[in-house]
Amino acid sequence: MGAASDAWKPWARHCVSLVFAVPLAASLMLQTEEAKARVTDVDHITFTVLNYVGDASFALTGSLAAGMEGMDLLGCILVGFVTALGGGSFRDLVVGRLPLFWLQAWDEALLSVAVGAASFVFWPPLSRRWRLTSADEWLFWTDTLGLAVFAANGAYMATTEPKLHSAACACCGMMTATFGGMMRDVLIARPVRIMYAHAEVYALPALLGGVVTTCFLRLSPTWVSEALLLGAWSTAAARVLAVNHDLRLPTFPARAVYSEAARPRDAAALRARQEELRWKQTADAATRAISSCTAQLLNYSCASPALNGPPPLNYSCSSPALHRTPPLHQAPPLHQPPPLAQPPPLRQPPPAAPPPA
Repeated sequence: MGAASDAWKPWARHCVSLVFAVPLAASLMLQTEEAKARVTDVDHITFTVLNYVGDASFALTGSLAAGMEGMDLLGCILVGFVTALGGGSFRDLVVGRLPLFWLQAWDEALLSVAVGAASFVFWPPLSRRWRLTSADEWLFWTDTLGLAVFAANGAYMATTEPKLHSAACACCGMMTATFGGMMRDVLIARPVRIMYAHAEVYALPALLGGVVTTCFLRLSPTWVSEALLLGAWSTAAARVLAVNHDLRLPTFPARAVYSEAARPRDAAALRARQEELRWKQTADAATRAISSCTAQLLNYSCASPALNGPPPLNYSCSSPALHRTPPLHQAPPLHQPPPLAQPPPLRQPPPAAPPPA
């Protein structure tokens, strides 16, 4: 059953990724001539809703990642907050847009804190009740949704800066979508996902979404909703393709380098293993020496009659010693005070002389 479900997962992911194209198709079909001529309120609403979706998605995944690493309530909220808003904050710092957006409006910050706290409180009971894990498919789609909408929104925010070229706008989309997760990995002491090949590519789908959004807006600056939805769908489709086919970037062949000094991490790991082995050998030798000394002392005590003491009594059921009441312990005599000195006898007067006759 498990193998069959795993075989259907790639096809199911491709089908679900097509759902991201449904809003795009609906927007293209319902677009009016007025919407083609200028940026409308619908475009602003689309941007705001996508921002809220991305904030909630990344706050959830960031808080769960911190909780699985053993952090407390404050740690989960902070990591969820950084994951949701860290990428956009880095983008605004790069383009010089200060103060940061979440310092001017409280809605996104409050949403991130609320979702992080709710994840801390409700995830453990829901996980036990519904047998949910951090490797479930729904959590993959939650992360993919946040990645897709932030890649598109970040690129759009960069295109509003007139001095930025198209490549910078696409990179701003990638930074918005991935740098919050990079800060999360640093805070919870995990290898940064976008810099290591221990999993499928993550930053490249976001970069693709940024490129698509930027190119669409350069060609049609007033088609904001369509550009955002197309960029989000491109990111989601590329992410699904990378996961299904396990696409990874090549890793630097550090073990093929001749000089060990050129591989400081491997050299440090080797020294740590050698040090651990030496300490283990020293501990084993000390344990054997203590065991040998203990055995020698036991043998000496058994062979020496002076240390053995009197031979043990051989009590049996017929021995009268078993029926004898042991003597009570006699308390030592109390210290008697010395006898009082007797007073000297009184001097008796001499007898009186008899009267003369």
